[in-house]
Amino acid sequence: MKAHHNTSVAAEWEWEKDMPPAPGIRAGDTIYLSGQIALDSAGKVVGEGDLIAQTRQCFDNIKAILAREGATMRDIVKMTTYFSCPLSAEVTRDYWKVRAEYFGDYRPASTGVSISSLVFPSLLVEIDVIAVVKAVGGA
Repeated sequence: MKAHHNTSVAAEWEWEKDMPPAPGIRAGDTIYLSGQIALDSAGKVVGEGDLIAQTRQCFDNIKAILAREGATMRDIVKMTTYFSCPLSAEVTRDYWKVRAEYFGDYRPASTGVSISSLVFPSLLVEIDVIAVVKAVGGA
């Protein structure tokens, strides 16, 4: 159901269709993505115990969902990363290395938060983003 100017980003993966939240919501020229976790297109956890693999899967999911709305990683203006693993200099370094693979020298505003757990115990990271793009039908 369409609520005035807000529209849900279409779910494409089967597991997305079974989840209560939409993959994202578009409100005008702003796209709010639900937190992305390390599930592949089949709904299987990727990289159990491996922060690098899970971070890559999160960013791959973000990239794919943004593409559904004609957006790219450079349209991201705000990102929040939730870590359920113990944070250390090594974890931080690994995360930043993977992040640089997806953003290069682009630096969206960001927050990192340490939490006790995520929706599945084997998940180490969850990332949500806000992206701003040209409004549909806009000038």
